Amino acid sequence: MFQTLSSRPRPALAALALALVPACAPATEGGTSHYFPGAYNDFFMNKQMDPGVYFRDDLVYYGGRLPDVTLGRNTAVNADLDMWLTIAKVGWVSDFEILGARYGASLFMPIVFDAHLRGTVETGPRQGSGSGNEGGMGDMGVSPLSLVWKWEDFNVKLDEFIIMPTGFYNPDQIVNLGKNYWSFDSVLGLTWVHPTRGHEISFNVGFLSNTKNDATQYQSGDEFHLDYTVAQHFSEEFGIGVTGFYFSQLSNDKSPMLNQLSQVVNSLNQVRDATGQPLLPQIGGFQGEASGIGPIVRYSPKFGDKQVHFIGKWIHEYDVQHRFEGNLGMVSVALNF
Repeated sequence: MFQTLSSRPRPALAALALALVPACAPATEGGTSHYFPGAYNDFFMNKQMDPGVYFRDDLVYYGGRLPDVTLGRNTAVNADLDMWLTIAKVGWVSDFEILGARYGASLFMPIVFDAHLRGTVETGPRQGSGSGNEGGMGDMGVSPLSLVWKWEDFNVKLDEFIIMPTGFYNPDQIVNLGKNYWSFDSVLGLTWVHPTRGHEISFNVGFLSNTKNDATQYQSGDEFHLDYTVAQHFSEEFGIGVTGFYFSQLSNDKSPMLNQLSQVVNSLNQVRDATGQPLLPQIGGFQGEASGIGPIVRYSPKFGDKQVHFIGKWIHEYDVQHRFEGNLGMVSVALNF
């Protein structure tokens, strides 16, 4: 039998081999992570603020597509995701310092209005077109430590974020609002604003680590993200700029499913085609990578003695691997009490 197979053209062999491989999607678990594009990059994102309580709300739309993705215990082919959500954030800035930096803390709470996913869903040997909708609480986050240093026109900020598995999760459903694991994100950022010309350069560098999803035994790899905004402020009330991000997974995903698939591929590759080449490429660690860029605009009118900031941004993703790829729109309002 093997002799007969080896005399066939390589494309036919590859197709036959793929048919023997159990269903497994070549993407990081869920096609997303606790890093959410657009949530880290903004105007004045590392500026030292006056002591007080601050509130912000982000209304977000995200639409993306991924050829293959794991969804709990299921997989989906040609998955399309449309999601509307709001992220409420409350921040507190103290009047005391640690190591010369002003101390603060924050809490953010995502509420998903609707997450709609559709595609060809595989559950074990069964396959069929499917879709799902879900809404409710997502995974909440807290920054118990936020330190901001200021030297003339330069501001440096250190944040430690903890993202908690508070969102709805069921490994047998294709749409979930939470990840069912904890994440820890260390973010160091800088903001420079020219006091008279209104030029701004802001960026964050973050390292995010994830715990294991106990329901699926899937361990998502560690992540790096760079978020930036380059802007021109024409007055206290108006500014425009360019904002974007770069995301890269630093370590491989790990799970029994990936180990099983790798063993199957290695076994199939014992059969070579007429050129002596393996039938299938080796299974990698599904390390995600993505970039995005788009415009950002600010309008900050005063209502009495309070200044309210209205911010809009749109980010187009490109050069994406093993994650959903699409577009993000965000409209935000921010004020202090």
